[in-house]
Amino acid sequence: MTDWQLQQLTHGTDEGRFHTHSYYDINVFDSTSRYVAAHCVTFAERQPTADDSVEVGVIDLDDDARWIPVGTSYAWSWQQGPMAQWVPGRTTLIWNDRDDDTFVTRVHDLASGTTRTLGRPSYAVDPNGRFTLSLNMARLQAVRPGYGYAGGRGARLSQRAPRGDGVWRQSLDDGGDTLVLSVRRAVRFLMSRIGWRAYLRHTRSRYRYWFNHVKLSPDGRRFTVKLRFRTRGGGWNDRMGVSLTCNVDGSDLRLLASATSHVIWLDNRSLYFWQRDGFYLYADEAPEGRRIRQIAPEALGANAHVRYFPGSTRRFVFDTPYAEEIDLCVYDETDASARRIARFGNHRPSRGPFRCDLHPCPSPDGRRIVVTSLDDGGRQLYLLHGSD
Repeated sequence: MTDWQLQQLTHGTDEGRFHTHSYYDINVFDSTSRYVAAHCVTFAERQPTADDSVEVGVIDLDDDARWIPVGTSYAWSWQQGPMAQWVPGRTTLIWNDRDDDTFVTRVHDLASGTTRTLGRPSYAVDPNGRFTLSLNMARLQAVRPGYGYAGGRGARLSQRAPRGDGVWRQSLDDGGDTLVLSVRRAVRFLMSRIGWRAYLRHTRSRYRYWFNHVKLSPDGRRFTVKLRFRTRGGGWNDRMGVSLTCNVDGSDLRLLASATSHVIWLDNRSLYFWQRDGFYLYADEAPEGRRIRQIAPEALGANAHVRYFPGSTRRFVFDTPYAEEIDLCVYDETDASARRIARFGNHRPSRGPFRCDLHPCPSPDGRRIVVTSLDDGGRQLYLLHGSD
């Protein structure tokens, strides 16, 4: 059994300096498990404007958690930051930023200290380090405030399902880009897969459609993306959306499932996610995904943040979200055992746009877990060290 020791990595709450990592399903750790990508923000509990920036940096876990600033971002959100993440197998860190009213990607080499720019923002990074996948963050901000970025142009709100916008593949070498899945094509595909009642609801409601949460399979050959919809200025709920899967060249488009949340690839052929009342494992099959089983129903009673440990399909870390006191737990499916390894307090507010989710992220070697918590009164990073 692994013993876990808790360490606070960052400080500064009393001075108004808060630190957090971007998200939990991206490469927060570098390939060596030594460096953690993070950012520093100097205010709380209001939405960022186009004039608000964060300091992007890395934490050196082998040098007394030393903070190393590497750049600045004017393209970030509370829930996902500037999507600062490592390119696998390299000393390269990428994050999103804004040049005037255009969202871009900064590509920073930690070894040389050099930074270059790609013409589109990045959401997901190819596991083989060849390309990133990009979404329209201006449109996302307009239709789902708090998940895109302020200050950008090109939301295309006059178009309900743009033909010339969607999921873009962007080369990490030269920045060349290709539209691999347009919003319009995705909507037409969805209309071909739903029943007539749902079809009528879509046509009568005149929804606006957008993409969010694009993620690559472990081999980099397929991606999943959420297609969401709502009326302009109307209400929205978690059931107003579906998850699709597709080859990275745009071929073999499939409908994974509807009403999905927190979708992550388990391996190259299956994905897991929250759906209405629990977490489920689905096979990525054509034309639609196939439910395999429910995951740990006795432990996962809420829409938690779940990450399997690298190299394992039976052992995962999860949180107990949307509460003022949040537990971090490890679950082993081989014996259906759950064990709390840490507890974090002061998570106020526990819900809403300014909540602080733990977003647990295990390191590539499986020996470390990083989270962001309000435990000392402000957003700071904490590390769990595992030892046998």
